[in-house]
Amino acid sequence: MNILKRSSIATAGAALIALGTVISASSVQAATFTAIRIGDVDGFGYEDGAGFKAANGGSTNVNGVAVLGTGDFLPDLNGNRILATNDGDDFDNRVAAEIRKNYLTGSGFTDQGSTGSEFTDISLSTSFRRTFPDTVAHPFPGDGNPRTRSDNQPSFKFDFFVDSADIITGTPLYFNLVFGDYDVAPAQVLLTRVDGSTFTQALTRQPGNQDGLIQSAFVPLEFSDVFTASGTGFDGFLRINFIAPNEPYTAFDFAEISTSQIAIAPEPIPEPSTTLGVLAFGALGAGSLWKRKHNTNGLSRKRSTSLDTIGSLYLRRKTDNANH
Repeated sequence: MNILKRSSIATAGAALIALGTVISASSVQAATFTAIRIGDVDGFGYEDGAGFKAANGGSTNVNGVAVLGTGDFLPDLNGNRILATNDGDDFDNRVAAEIRKNYLTGSGFTDQGSTGSEFTDISLSTSFRRTFPDTVAHPFPGDGNPRTRSDNQPSFKFDFFVDSADIITGTPLYFNLVFGDYDVAPAQVLLTRVDGSTFTQALTRQPGNQDGLIQSAFVPLEFSDVFTASGTGFDGFLRINFIAPNEPYTAFDFAEISTSQIAIAPEPIPEPSTTLGVLAFGALGAGSLWKRKHNTNGLSRKRSTSLDTIGSLYLRRKTDNANH
């Protein structure tokens, strides 16, 4: 079905909308399950970032490939070389379906109440309301008051059904995420499995010279972390809560459960350039090491282990199997 879809905005508050597609909360995606994605892959609504500069003065699209993604930068909207709250960098690139919380993309599933798209393609900033005083056109997630900071910490709920013909029992799964400008510690991610048990991941802030950095992250999941048998298929559930009480400005492009791990390294850059740090949530397989391309180490479900990354970021498994 066709709905209004976004294109890049030239300045904060100037949203331009075009045609595209969206999955409604009741629709069925008749295909093999590949992913259920809250939000979409659109570079935070800036698409390829054309016409914008990063806080370091360079291009937002470092490698010039497709939409803004891993290793690129959120735009420095006022051009003062700083990306921050109360600094002219607030944006709202959401379409109506995202604001309604149930904007989904992907294939092979029937949604049963997933939410969280209202947290995508928007600056989760304490100064958001100062930039966008119109609460009808630009509603802020949660209680609508960005200054409380509690609503600057998004929650994504995946609640869906997959027919047994569209997925093989035991298929490896991944929680994938693209986010930008996480630079204030502490920050944790709380994941709640289908059985109600939880575990947390701790994040570290981005390097000081990488203001506005866009990063990708993943958490390998077991099939049973997400799915339970139900009738002709499987009910899927996973809840993600971000806990960052001191973070005044950040942004999220999308969150997804997928059968494929998201790439954690930027696409190759045609010309020589400084290596950019990216974050991997790391492997959470049962006692196994996940060997990946850039010499990163896996995280065991049974113990906390630091994760080597391409840059200077790491995360640590904090708690496992605590009842929700």
